[in-house]
Amino acid sequence: MDLTVSLRGASYRRAIRHRRCRVTLARRWSWHAGIGIVLLCYGAQLHTIDHANATTTPLCPVAESVDISNGTRNEDGSIELDGIRYEQKHYFTDEDNAVRGCVCLVRQCLHICCEDSAPPGQPCPSPTLNVNFSMTQDGSVHDTRNLMNDPQYYMLYWKPKCIGHFLTLYGNEFSLLPDGVLAYGPSLYNYRHYCLNADEFEPLALAGYCETVDALAMHRMYSIGILVSLPFLVVTFVVYALLPEMQNIPGKSLMCYVACLTVAYLLIALMRFNVYSYRSVWCFTTGYLVYAALLASFFWLNVMAFDIFWTFGGSRGRSSERRKFLYYSLYAWGVPLLLVGFVALVDNTEFIHESMRPQIGLDRCFVSEERLVGFLYMYMPLLVLVGANVIFFAVTAIRIFRMEQATASALSGDSRRHTKYEKDRYRFSLYLRLFVIMGVTWTMEIITWAVGGSTNLIYAVDICNCLTGIFIFVLFVWKQKVKELLLKRFGIHRATPGRHDQHTNSTISATRSTDLKHSMANIAETRLTDMTNGN
Repeated sequence: MDLTVSLRGASYRRAIRHRRCRVTLARRWSWHAGIGIVLLCYGAQLHTIDHANATTTPLCPVAESVDISNGTRNEDGSIELDGIRYEQKHYFTDEDNAVRGCVCLVRQCLHICCEDSAPPGQPCPSPTLNVNFSMTQDGSVHDTRNLMNDPQYYMLYWKPKCIGHFLTLYGNEFSLLPDGVLAYGPSLYNYRHYCLNADEFEPLALAGYCETVDALAMHRMYSIGILVSLPFLVVTFVVYALLPEMQNIPGKSLMCYVACLTVAYLLIALMRFNVYSYRSVWCFTTGYLVYAALLASFFWLNVMAFDIFWTFGGSRGRSSERRKFLYYSLYAWGVPLLLVGFVALVDNTEFIHESMRPQIGLDRCFVSEERLVGFLYMYMPLLVLVGANVIFFAVTAIRIFRMEQATASALSGDSRRHTKYEKDRYRFSLYLRLFVIMGVTWTMEIITWAVGGSTNLIYAVDICNCLTGIFIFVLFVWKQKVKELLLKRFGIHRATPGRHDQHTNSTISATRSTDLKHSMANIAETRLTDMTNGN
């Protein structure tokens, strides 16, 4: 009895547990089904979100996209506009809910370099865009093709971004591969690193490519060196302008020479910094200004050489200082202006053949790099003037040597002619040092141009040019006389030595002067007069 009851009880308990298990299992199945449905819905929602993100996330740079909101939408989701079909993977929705198509994913894009004055993105009219087109990927077969008539390409009228600098290539220096890659020797550039520019003067389009290697680093270093020299030139000009005592013919000539160098060096530095756009108005203007300033500096150096030659010459003439400087100015300013006018005439007319024109502002912001052109318009005038300066200084040096040999005793006499002679001789030594500095520099420039000098020689010339302003400042300004004149000009009185020191120095100087006078008193002063007059 107890056992039966016990068994029943056990059977009942098992039945209860089994029923509860069924209920629990059913509940578990229902729970899992609910979780599955939730996960399925969540996955569908994630898919929808992912799809939405895929169509709103920019698929390409905005600058390389086109607004196709007004295009024709097809049943398959594609959009057509201006003959271009955009699949769903080719367009997206921007923040303003405008549909933008990535045209460069559909067609091969090419950047067109317009003038700087043209608004970015606005087409610049160009009926042709002829390039050397490679029919094969390896570039073995070439053909000239007008890309404007090729529906395979889409033109973007703005210059691509470039970390380095854009350098120009002529049409025969590169070729375009079928995939839009520009081949320049072993270097390859995709469409985002170059732009094309049709030129009415060239049969093939030019290309501006992005040079990632800083090829202009040495140009900038040279520009910095010139800019360091500029303050010394400016200070030299200002000092001579402030001191009336220095504004004689030699001083005014030096001021004109320094002014020409200052203008030329400043503009050359700007050109080396590549601040002017290719073939811009500023590029043309700067080219002519640099050409005129350099020519004028050569002619003023020639004036100084001739003036010291004339000072020690046989006949001084009776012209006043003002009239004499007027003649110098007409020569040193007038001849360069005539040469610049001739260059402008030749460059802008059919007066001579195109190959012989200076072409200022076309290839670069200066005279063309063609050897014959550079010689005719730049180096030939320079050679003539440097040769004339050499003759002037050589003849003057010979005259001074003969004068000192023949009248050594008379030169120590106490006379105004002796004092003037010493001043002129000192001025000759200054001009000679200036000529050596500038003459050697420009002579090395001519040599490097003639023989295609090595890089080290070119660097040496550049260093000499960079130090020119410092040399001129040291020669003509950094002197005790100029310092005293400046102090006097601004009313600053330096501390004078004590009476005892002053008396001692005066006694010593007087004694030496008296001894020299007595020892040289037997030579007639007329011999010096005869020599300086060339008799």
